[in-house]
Amino acid sequence: MVSFKKKKYWTKPFPEKIAKRVSRIPTADLTVWADQTLYELGRLISIYERNRTPEAIKELVTSTEAFHAVIEELNKRTTTTL
Repeated sequence: MVSFKKKKYWTKPFPEKIAKRVSRIPTADLTVWADQTLYELGRLISIYERNRTPEAIKELVTSTEAFHAVIEELNKRTTTTL
């Protein structure tokens, strides 16, 4: 008889797909990714201020989720090594 594990419900405020991708980034590159996503957030906020469309806010939300995932992963890696 085959036993299947029930998948754990995803409770993070960002998609699981983003978390999986971020988990593959080397630790040394996470700060670079955080810097890049923070720059992207600023750029997208400027775009949204000029053009308040649903697409612009959707891009802003996606970028915010990516930034949160990168910082969460960085925090996880630094606190487990201490």
